[in-house]
Amino acid sequence: LKASCGQRQRRPSAPAAGTPMAPAGGGSATGFKSYAFHPKAYAKAVMHGCKHSSEPILGLFLGSSSGKVMKVEDAIPLFHTHSLGPMLKIACMLAEEYCKATGGLEIVGLYHAVPSGSTEMTPVKAIADKIASNFASASVWTLDAGKLPAKKFAFVGLGHAKDKWEAIGGDAVSLSSEAMGETARLISELKHLDIVDFDDHLVDGSQSWLNEKLFKGDALDKLQITEIGR
Repeated sequence: LKASCGQRQRRPSAPAAGTPMAPAGGGSATGFKSYAFHPKAYAKAVMHGCKHSSEPILGLFLGSSSGKVMKVEDAIPLFHTHSLGPMLKIACMLAEEYCKATGGLEIVGLYHAVPSGSTEMTPVKAIADKIASNFASASVWTLDAGKLPAKKFAFVGLGHAKDKWEAIGGDAVSLSSEAMGETARLISELKHLDIVDFDDHLVDGSQSWLNEKLFKGDALDKLQITEIGR
């Protein structure tokens, strides 16, 4: 597992989700008390980062809100190269069309990682701000691959509120330990090499960047989203 994502050596920066550091009042400053991740969404994003550990990666999170809960229900891997404006615009338009066809989903945030392992959002801030202009409570999640061997939640989260990006506390993140364990297993089995992003699709149109069959027949395919307190 360490070899799979080993090139992302984290530099000290913002505290990671999964450590108690919630803003005053608990949870999140975005208006959502919790972020519930579907196991498939989490696994896709982690696997994308591990497949391209020596490259900057970028993807979208799709989801829906229910009261004070943001449900992160799917992940769309986009790039493992520098994301050029025109290609990013096309990818986002196609993702929006997918959301409409699926029903009930919208682009609620993004995830990213850089080879250095830094958890700063600086490389994607302009993109994040654009997403926040369309979805005011957007969030940004940076991969912290160093947490994967311990089967811990491997993202640092920032939420958008009142024109600022503020840390999302670890107590606001909902994902079962089983989901994190199954994700670690998939990476140890090199299943992450099968994930397809938009870059791959542009090279070979027969490859689906929606990754509909990625978890077919796998134990993770049966896991459901869980919310805090349930």
